[in-house]
Amino acid sequence: MFKELVDLGQELESRGTLVPAGFYAYGQPIRWIVHVWPNRVYLEKTDLNRPRPFDGRTSAIRAHPLTDEAGYALGVARQQKGVDKRAGDKHRAFRALLEKLLASPQVSDPALREAIGWVLHALETGLVQQDPRYDEVESKDWVSFVPGQGPYAGQHLFEHPEVKAFWLAELEDRTASSERAGNSSGACAVCGANLPLVRRMPKVKLVSTAPLHSLNADAFVSFHAGAGIAEHAHLGICFVCADTAARAFTHLADSDQHRRVLLYDSNSRDALTNQIALFWLKARARVQAGEEIFDPASLLNLVSSVLAPEQRADQAPTASLPQLARLLDLPWRPEEAGLNLDECGFYLAILSPNVGRIAVRDWITVSLAQLRENLRRFLSATSIVSPWGERVSPQSIARLLQAAQATNPNLTRGLLRCAYLGESPPPGLRDAAVLRFRIPSVLQDPREGWRVQALASALKLVVFYGKEEARTMDRLSAQHNRSAYLCGRLLAILEEAQLRAANFNLNRTIVDRFYGAASTAPAATFGGLIRLATVAHLPEVGRDVRILLEDVLSMLDEAGGFPRVLTLPEQAEFALGFYHQRADFRSRRGRRAADEAIGGGPGNQVADSGEEEVTG
Repeated sequence: MFKELVDLGQELESRGTLVPAGFYAYGQPIRWIVHVWPNRVYLEKTDLNRPRPFDGRTSAIRAHPLTDEAGYALGVARQQKGVDKRAGDKHRAFRALLEKLLASPQVSDPALREAIGWVLHALETGLVQQDPRYDEVESKDWVSFVPGQGPYAGQHLFEHPEVKAFWLAELEDRTASSERAGNSSGACAVCGANLPLVRRMPKVKLVSTAPLHSLNADAFVSFHAGAGIAEHAHLGICFVCADTAARAFTHLADSDQHRRVLLYDSNSRDALTNQIALFWLKARARVQAGEEIFDPASLLNLVSSVLAPEQRADQAPTASLPQLARLLDLPWRPEEAGLNLDECGFYLAILSPNVGRIAVRDWITVSLAQLRENLRRFLSATSIVSPWGERVSPQSIARLLQAAQATNPNLTRGLLRCAYLGESPPPGLRDAAVLRFRIPSVLQDPREGWRVQALASALKLVVFYGKEEARTMDRLSAQHNRSAYLCGRLLAILEEAQLRAANFNLNRTIVDRFYGAASTAPAATFGGLIRLATVAHLPEVGRDVRILLEDVLSMLDEAGGFPRVLTLPEQAEFALGFYHQRADFRSRRGRRAADEAIGGGPGNQVADSGEEEVTG
């Protein structure tokens, strides 16, 4: 993963879209600019967003050069609530770093050295405190120093190339392994160069600030001898690669295009149960799908639509999923001759924030050619007709999990590996969906239609993934003759007979009371339901429903009759049979109503007879 992050960082640097080495795009702006002259200063209030030096500090006192929080840069202790008791120590660390900067061989520009001297003079003599705006400054406000005269007048000193070079050397010292670990130089595991190796990675920002990689137990550093060696051992990575990987990681984490929250508890931000996906695409050229051409950013948006975030119940599935499903059926090729899809890659990391470090839960890498095939199979397996039979559409991973109310992190990772790597879907998703499908309010409340469709999609995915039925069972299949599926269809037929007999004027149907029993013990349940329908409902409905009932019962006899008990996989097929048959009934009613509204006359005769053509 580090190798791919470094490659990404180098590509972003070549395009000028990555912050400078050792810098970070903070969420807090620079609030104050201290304009300095040889014997005076001027405080200017501002709201300036600029990348600044960053070493990932949390509670430790470690200063940044020529820009920092006011507690460091000016020794301000004032806060919105209370006082920063460590402001004095912070300010001493800031001034010590400035003196180290002046003594550094990296700083040779006379004009720069003179300007840094003005800053030190202003801090030592209290010139800043004499400014009338000083009392408005708070400890957490970011401050930057700018010369008021000379060749660098109006320029932020922390952005000077020599200051940046000093800061990189300082960061390398702060992250280097100590002598106690033995030889701290060696071949970098990423670039292969023989260089000093870091003891800890520069920190990155996912939820809170933490290192991407660290060692906290001697068992992790068996290549070194001694007790307590984990505190001093190197990670096998040079500073340049570590910093590049950290900046690339933070770039991904700050980008809505490259980040999706999979599971998140706002009450426990650093819990390991939280999961965030970071992903990117490595493509050296645009990709042509059929007649359409996509640049890497547009293509990434499409292939990541499977990761669409949770939606409100009243929202339709994301529009890009059907578009992606259509494009996946077309041939793909790089626009430039001489390239092939195997040279393009998709990378995805599933991460959990933690207090000590960021935990990598899973790492997925796949070529674009294989990704296309895997996504095509996944979207085909999740495509299913809507509850009212209007359209067939695929479902996103978040939609499946949201419908099943599944919070198990392993289900999330299992679905991601299914979608992107082509692995089998997790059976636990089927179990969760079966349990939700039994709830009467889910099946009967029109507002829960989105959930029923997503649950049926999840069941179809787990039951038929990798089989021909994954493609053909997106709607009612009159040829599918497994007994569990037929039992589900039968329950929907009996419900339709009950609804027609009551002219669709019912608040509750047999499904509310008997779905759970029928889906687990069909042999003990359907006898009574069929007798009830024969006496009370079937005489009142059209011949088509009676014929369909007889056809399904005949197919059940050929399949071995009513099963005594249905296993969880069979209950999933039962649910699909029920869902498909009910959607088929509703679709035909909708089409008939539309025909009546347009044509009148003959449609009314059909409606009065209660008969319609039904798939048998």
